[in-house]
Amino acid sequence: MTDPRERAREQFPSVLLGVLGIVQALVLELLWERGIGGIDRWREIGAGLAGWLQILSVFLGVVVVWLMYATIVLRYSWVPRFADLVFPFVLGALQFLLVEQTAPERVAHFFVLLATIFVVSASMNFFIYQAMSRGGDLPARPRREQLRGYVPAAVASLALLLCGALSGRAGAASPVTAACLLAANLGLALQIGVFRFYWKTDVTAPERRR
Repeated sequence: MTDPRERAREQFPSVLLGVLGIVQALVLELLWERGIGGIDRWREIGAGLAGWLQILSVFLGVVVVWLMYATIVLRYSWVPRFADLVFPFVLGALQFLLVEQTAPERVAHFFVLLATIFVVSASMNFFIYQAMSRGGDLPARPRREQLRGYVPAAVASLALLLCGALSGRAGAASPVTAACLLAANLGLALQIGVFRFYWKTDVTAPERRR
């Protein structure tokens, strides 16, 4: 009889990516209906560019969440915890809520929710690596060294909260809000670049050396 732990280790990546792919597709469908469909509200206040930047940041956020999971489960294997089965739905619910905030009057809440997604994603990432370390799938490292790797995520979350405060004070039509949305997009694009670097380092580069 197959060991349940080994069966979970082998089948978890395909199950996780399958479920996450469905959730992300639903988020994009909602973004098409609510986000792009509601761009006129931004145009009415003379801030159409800010509206498109907000929609782009949601799209990039969806891509970041997908890449975060994909680069982990396709590079490593571990015995999943029960929480690993729940996290995709938590992130999916937060992304649905994020799409609901794509409106000028909710732009401050949008930044707060985007920061929340960053925190939840970083926490999920941390606990997965903890599970891999405990299971011997990765070499154990000191806790302080592990936490140091999450400083950029903490800084990004604080920056998004600051953007929420600034945009809430300045108003949706202010150039400050547009600048904050542009900064959020640049940060998300940078994160995609980080995932690309890890993928090339761990997957593409070893294949080329053969």
